[in-house]
Amino acid sequence: MYLVIVVSIVRAVRRRADTTQLERTVWTVAAVLFPLGAGAVWLLLGPHPLGLRIDHEQD
Repeated sequence: MYLVIVVSIVRAVRRRADTTQLERTVWTVAAVLFPLGAGAVWLLLGPHPLGLRIDHEQD
């Protein structure tokens, strides 16, 4: 079950075009270390929880 959760989160993260490489890396590490917590956050709040962006360019 652990492996299924981790693989599905990582696949979902890697397929998103609106995430930066740093965000993908952070989500991947979170999925490996905390699969249930990261999965819950991803499903409930999406890739940018509470509107937070990592490595966001300022205009």
